[in-house]
Amino acid sequence: MSATRRPASWTHRIFRAVLRVFPFDFRADHGRDMEQTLRAQHREARWEGSVGALLRLWLDVARDVLTTAPREHASILKQDVGYALRSLRRAPVFAVSAVLTLAIGMSAMTGMVAVLNAVMLRPLPVDHPEQLISISHQDGLNFYVSYRDFLDYRAEASVLSDAIGSVPRVASVSLDGGSERITLELVTDNYFSMLGVQPAAGRLIQPNEGRAPGDAPVLVLSYAYWQSRFGGDPSIIGRTIRLGRQPFTIIGVSSSAFRGTESLLRVSAYVPAWMIDAFMSWGPQLKTFDDRSVRTFSVLGRLKPGISLEEARAALTVRAARLARDYPETHKNISLRVIPETHARPNPNLGGFLRVAATALAGLASVLVLITSANVANLLMARAASRSREVALRAALGARRGRLARQFLTESVTLALLGGVVAIPVVMLAMTTLRNFVSNATAVIAFDADFRLDVRVLATMLVMAIGAGLVAGLAPALAACRADLGARLKSGARDTADGSGGRIRSALVVLQVALSLTLLVSGGLFMRSLDRARHIDLGFEPAGMLLATTAPTLQGYDFEKRLAFYTAARDRIVAIPGVEQVAWIQFPPLGVVGEAAEVAPEPRPSDPGWRPSLVAEADISPEYFETARVRLIEGRVFNTRDRAGSTPVVIINQTLAQEFWPGHSPLGRTLIADGDRVEVVGVVQNGKYQNVGEAPRGAIFHPVAQTSPVTATVAIRTSGSFIELARAVRQALAQADPEVAVYDVRPMNEHLDNGNAFFPFRLAAFMTSLFGGMGVLLASIGLYGMIAYHVGQRTQEIGVRMALGATAATVIRDVVAQGARFAVVGIAIGMVLAAGVAQLLKGLLLGISPFDPVTYGAVAGVLVAICLLASFVPARRATTVDPLVALRAD
Repeated sequence: MSATRRPASWTHRIFRAVLRVFPFDFRADHGRDMEQTLRAQHREARWEGSVGALLRLWLDVARDVLTTAPREHASILKQDVGYALRSLRRAPVFAVSAVLTLAIGMSAMTGMVAVLNAVMLRPLPVDHPEQLISISHQDGLNFYVSYRDFLDYRAEASVLSDAIGSVPRVASVSLDGGSERITLELVTDNYFSMLGVQPAAGRLIQPNEGRAPGDAPVLVLSYAYWQSRFGGDPSIIGRTIRLGRQPFTIIGVSSSAFRGTESLLRVSAYVPAWMIDAFMSWGPQLKTFDDRSVRTFSVLGRLKPGISLEEARAALTVRAARLARDYPETHKNISLRVIPETHARPNPNLGGFLRVAATALAGLASVLVLITSANVANLLMARAASRSREVALRAALGARRGRLARQFLTESVTLALLGGVVAIPVVMLAMTTLRNFVSNATAVIAFDADFRLDVRVLATMLVMAIGAGLVAGLAPALAACRADLGARLKSGARDTADGSGGRIRSALVVLQVALSLTLLVSGGLFMRSLDRARHIDLGFEPAGMLLATTAPTLQGYDFEKRLAFYTAARDRIVAIPGVEQVAWIQFPPLGVVGEAAEVAPEPRPSDPGWRPSLVAEADISPEYFETARVRLIEGRVFNTRDRAGSTPVVIINQTLAQEFWPGHSPLGRTLIADGDRVEVVGVVQNGKYQNVGEAPRGAIFHPVAQTSPVTATVAIRTSGSFIELARAVRQALAQADPEVAVYDVRPMNEHLDNGNAFFPFRLAAFMTSLFGGMGVLLASIGLYGMIAYHVGQRTQEIGVRMALGATAATVIRDVVAQGARFAVVGIAIGMVLAAGVAQLLKGLLLGISPFDPVTYGAVAGVLVAICLLASFVPARRATTVDPLVALRAD
């Protein structure tokens, strides 16, 4: 009888488990010796009978493992990477093709990560940014909070340690005999102290900086503006400059890392909120700090340590309910929104939509990365087949299958990392272009999105590169593990290809076609949405209109002086040859900036649950409707009698007329608009005011002569050249008043392309179509490579067939049919994937079903044609094979 084997002691089991931390080759060479040494040392420690001796033994073991294991892994990794680089150097065409292919996918994905990082991920460079929350009201389009409400929320000491308020404004700064427009933030006195921002020079706005409106004329420069405008001169501290007509003393410079709390704006300076009246050219607005209906501030709060977002939301909601009960006139039907600061970028209303849109684009970019990984996997599979005898020889010399698989994975990860390195300058250039594109959307506000590649983006890119490399190398690594290496070693000069490897390569090509179709369908749906958006009736005729925006208020002009400028400027522009009509409008429709007003009919409805409507609002000159080709339905347009001091009048659109006086004429009736009583004198057709997808919405128009807006855009209709007219309009405006800045001189169609009308659809269509085009290119390359490989494997067969009388057309038909089978299967799978993705994108489409048959049919047709073309090239080459040469092939 054989003796029963004694079970291993727990000491030996632990040590064997510890040995697994070392590489396999190291364990194979030294594992038995190390185990025997440990047994001997363990016996000696037990003979000593000392717990201290056993403890020293295991400490020595732990120290040896922690120092030796990483060194051995690094040594083997160094060998693998060195071998991979030498192998790639011997195949430069393959290496360059694989690196560039991976760079395409990595560029797209890294770019989207950079956008996601800027929009929703990167924390503010302040103390404990994870504690910051956004506190806003939900009141139609208005998300701002009044100063009095801000103080009440700030006083919720049970959940908040503090809260700040800010108001972005555009101002004219006078320097060195000239003036320029800048964006600044009016901030509460605790702004910098709560955020924990330190000065780069001088001091910052401090708590209790000013006790009443107008008594804190101080200014803090942003670090970027200090460097670009003043060259980083520290002597600027204490200097007085003018913002409009108000002198301000520069007291300091914010830190270099801090860009403000407005994520998309280029903030140049910070001013105490007490100075808000200096930027209200229509007169002192003392009610800003007293009237709860004046909602002006964006509010951020800081959670107390240990307080969760849900607890803060619950406490603040109770406070909001108390305010609604105490002040029913100003808080009726207003709800509170408490979300993380990163979810409120660029503002609480748009934050959710941008997060969905950016996440959707990032998802599509990840599909492109999968396509590139599949493409490179196919290249690696073909390369592995050509190296089959090399792999078999290494196995015969003692290399384990796991070691061979690791070598393939190391090679693919090395390729992916090189692709990431190539992608970095591409992404930097793309982000600079996107940043300039966003900055040029309008000159009304200084947009400056921070799309830089920071450590977070680069770390994500590194993880994606390693992941893409592992995905790409997985198939050839598995094929190397499963292959019959003995048969390969016995094969002749010509390498063999096993059936499983061919099936994997075929599956990868099908996957690329399917994913490419998914991307192309997404791009097609967005392009169709853009086309639908361009054909929506906007309520005016944009063709033939040129716009030019002015802001006389930045020079401190009062009511009368602004009106005088608008009149003089119009008179000069009308005299320009080729000009047909000229009119003023406060903000052109469908721009990134607009106005809204709360309106109610007089008398107000008796229903206690009724509330005023939030409608679009604009100040216009009498000629605007004729210039924009807006149809007058009823009543009259404004005339010279509608001036300051006369009865305030408005013109409304059809939607508002039907809402307040269905079945009756609104002419002569009275509205209450933002607290002012106005008389309705006309009705015009409906239009689009904020975005092209909005439901029919009410709108009111005021005469410029009664409001004298602080900024206004002149709309000029012409049948001539925009280039020549733009130059003449600039000259005419300069002649009217050379001190008034002129900007955004461009055709109305360009304004729509860069504004809320078409820009979201253009951007989505461009990005998805770009991803789709890249995917199709990669899929066609993969299909071409696959067919070319099969043709190469079938060289003898094709030679025999042609020697027996097969025609070139027959050979081409057979080869193309093989490519067509790949395309049909890929398209069938892609249709299902595309339908699922399109369903997720449904909320971003306009007037298009996510299952639009035209889009699916067109994309499938294009993809079939491309796949057939990719198959035809190697098929045509197959017919040039000399039968005698083919028959002599091994």
